[in-house]
Amino acid sequence: MTANTGFSLIELLVTISIVAILGGVVAPGFTEFIRDNRQTSQINTLIGAIHLSRGEAASRRQLVTLCASSDAASCNTTQWEHGWIIFTDTNNNGNGVIDGNDELLLAQEAFDGNGTLRAPALVNNGKSLLQFRADGFLNNPSNQASGTFVLCDSKGATEAKAVIVNISGVSRLAIDQDDPLDGIVNDHQATPVNVSCP
Repeated sequence: MTANTGFSLIELLVTISIVAILGGVVAPGFTEFIRDNRQTSQINTLIGAIHLSRGEAASRRQLVTLCASSDAASCNTTQWEHGWIIFTDTNNNGNGVIDGNDELLLAQEAFDGNGTLRAPALVNNGKSLLQFRADGFLNNPSNQASGTFVLCDSKGATEAKAVIVNISGVSRLAIDQDDPLDGIVNDHQATPVNVSCP
């Protein structure tokens, strides 16, 4: 019969050292993985909201507004990272206010993390909004033909992602349009989006 001797102190210290080294190597990569997934999820959530707004405008045959909102009740900010709302504009006045028989369709809560989501070209009278007509096109009282949403986070301005919405209401992910490529995506005016990061 043999006796169980267990681990010696040296074996235990070597094991702990190996685990600590592996943790130091894996943790930064895992943190980057989480940031990438958060950024992708946030961009996809925005694209889904744009598609929902355009689709509801077409199916209901009336104006639908998508706007930045920090209180889930009104268009009151230009900082989309605080959340947004989608609502019908039954009287088609395009004022960006839920009034009369307007119906709230969606209230998006604020993003987690320390990122920013802004759309400078879509700002009008202290609000940032998109309004879709029944034909799916943008209804722009500010005469902006298109706009770009720019998502910046802790990865830095050169890693910003963006969504471009054109006058027909169609959205797409921004790409790097420079020649030669510089690794930074461009907005609807072909300007690198990192200049839009606060």
